[in-house]
Amino acid sequence: MKKEEVIKLSTKELIGNLKEAGYSRKARLLKKSSNDRSKTAENVISESNSKEVSRIINDIGQSDHYVRFECRKEEMRIHSIDSQTALIEKTYQSEHTFHYQTLTVDFFNTLGEFYGLDMGGEEDPAKINLDMSPETYDMIHTIDEEGLDRMIDDEPIQISLFLKAFKRNDQKIHQITYVNGKTDQMEDAFLFIPAEEYIWSISYRNVNNDQIIATSSSFKKFFEVVQLSVVDYLKSTLDKKVEKKDEKFFSFKRGFIFYWKSNVFLLFSILLFLLNKNSWAPDGDSYVWLFGIQVEALLMILSFIACLRPRVLE
Repeated sequence: MKKEEVIKLSTKELIGNLKEAGYSRKARLLKKSSNDRSKTAENVISESNSKEVSRIINDIGQSDHYVRFECRKEEMRIHSIDSQTALIEKTYQSEHTFHYQTLTVDFFNTLGEFYGLDMGGEEDPAKINLDMSPETYDMIHTIDEEGLDRMIDDEPIQISLFLKAFKRNDQKIHQITYVNGKTDQMEDAFLFIPAEEYIWSISYRNVNNDQIIATSSSFKKFFEVVQLSVVDYLKSTLDKKVEKKDEKFFSFKRGFIFYWKSNVFLLFSILLFLLNKNSWAPDGDSYVWLFGIQVEALLMILSFIACLRPRVLE
């Protein structure tokens, strides 16, 4: 499927198709996140039974991780598909649009368009690192517009610039979220506020009671960093998935590795006995041989067990 081939599904169609394809857990998570409590939501199937729709449903159902972008009422998700391809999902008013895009293609311009930002400027006109206490950060989220205006007038210029951007963004902070698709739980996040000509990125630092650091940068540089982070996150999670998938249930190689490593330890133990051989009792050789044979038999049993794939609790 080429990038320009866009598939559209309603939320109810997406939920219904996921359930029909056997991805009931994903369907329940989507229904919960969409706040759709109607019973019919699980029974609506897309009229289009095309290969493209089937591929999208399977990729959504099998996607273990994704990165979520939110801008007012619109949402975009980048799903992990394989080491070269991502599935881009955009949602607005219960309508989902899908297209595929290679991870090697720069998509920071796509992110800029999603947030309505001009990505032309490469320089940061502000060049500011701002320290903020958690109390101040929490307060600006609850203060009314008049109080925010007073703070803009009274605070130093660096904080004032940050507060102007915060007011311009309707006193909201954008969040880029890295999500485990199996549980729909957040694993990491980027916080930022766009100003007119640059962007504020926000991070927490364990210095002097968890200071909050706001750093200015150009739109282009910020989203270039975001793109690298997204690609690294999706590829790393895919690598772990492939390693787990490729691990055989029964492997003689695992058993052999355990066997020779344990025999090295056994040989080392016997050598320790031999260091004191002159003080052995007359029948000491028999006891050492008996010890070696018993341990060797035990190691053979354990080596067989080591051939089995270990169970990993997630």
